Amino acid sequence: MPRISEIVKADHKLITELYHAIRSAEPEDRHLLRNKFIWTLDRYLRVEDLVVTPALEQHLTKHGHQRRQRLSDDFESINTKLRHMQQYDPAEESFNAALQAIWVDLEPHVREEERSDLHRLEENLSETESTELSNKYNRIKDMLQKPYGKDGAPDSKTLAAILDMSREDLIVKLGLRE
Repeated sequence: MPRISEIVKADHKLITELYHAIRSAEPEDRHLLRNKFIWTLDRYLRVEDLVVTPALEQHLTKHGHQRRQRLSDDFESINTKLRHMQQYDPAEESFNAALQAIWVDLEPHVREEERSDLHRLEENLSETESTELSNKYNRIKDMLQKPYGKDGAPDSKTLAAILDMSREDLIVKLGLRE
């Protein structure tokens, strides 16, 4: 069974690939990629917020709370930028600027998580604990993905509603307890 760090890194890789695919795509091909990128990134941020961030806070006795706050700030900033980017037609230059603004926050987030957070978390987890976290991560991710099929993304209206949904509303909607 995969460890939590492997699952998170796989999502980082997918998000990075989608970002680069949008950047290199022709404007007429960007609509589908835009929704897929926004959905994949938002889903990742929400699952990370529900699974990885609490684990970091719990298992990293030194600086766990500060890291949770930093990740929460990252989440808020990127989520705000996603909502902003969604307003633009992918053929507009404003869309490119909004996409780049997301990357300015996202790239250091991914780098810091992969170089430090995940490594430190794995050092403090048994293999069983790490596998249990990865199972929880995948279960929540699957619950969010299920209505849209394996590789699908919500339409723009549904995506906007999801982006505006609070953490607490998402927990209730998914039937999760903390």
